[in-house]
Amino acid sequence: MNQDIRKSREIYAQMVDRLIAAARASQNAADMFDENLGKVFGSNRTDGRCADIIQRYGRLTAGELAQHTGLTTGAITTIIDRLEKSGVARRIRDKADRRKVYVELTDFSKEMVNTMFTPMGEVFGQAMGEVSLDEVRVIAQYLEFTERMNRAYAEVLAKHGSKSSASKKERLLHAKNFAQNVRDINPALAHTWGQAPADPPHTGKSPSIDFYKD
Repeated sequence: MNQDIRKSREIYAQMVDRLIAAARASQNAADMFDENLGKVFGSNRTDGRCADIIQRYGRLTAGELAQHTGLTTGAITTIIDRLEKSGVARRIRDKADRRKVYVELTDFSKEMVNTMFTPMGEVFGQAMGEVSLDEVRVIAQYLEFTERMNRAYAEVLAKHGSKSSASKKERLLHAKNFAQNVRDINPALAHTWGQAPADPPHTGKSPSIDFYKD
């Protein structure tokens, strides 16, 4: 093998390792941020995740929120109760169909989000001033792909959960079955790289930031 080609492959492999490590570290850091953010809002991480979905999509029914989170409607009802108690969200009835109930963020919550996340938007604007359109596209494709992968893997993983009383041998068997199942879906999943989302991106109402530089 040509030495230059071998060197290029080594550099590529190192960059992929860096990317994977960065993604895992970013997730851990995001978990830390969400944990502490929940305390400021008077809620927890799961409640915060639900509030984030409501912020991005607008008002939702409990069933719609359950679909977006993968949680049961019973669990969602309890979460909405807590979000109401903390002043983050509120239930409202549909004017046309009083039987239909939506949950939406309160003005207090919207003000909190705008106040706390504006600096985050500002630092992205400062840091990404020289990032090209193609580079932004690749970053978006990576994040979109990992979102699809994690959702698909979560669905498979849900079928291989172990009871708290399961032995190590049983847990390992579940892990091996999970690995085999996801390998079966990997080829089709890999072909979705670069595929644009079916629906328009839901980013919520956040401060407008101009990253583009002439």
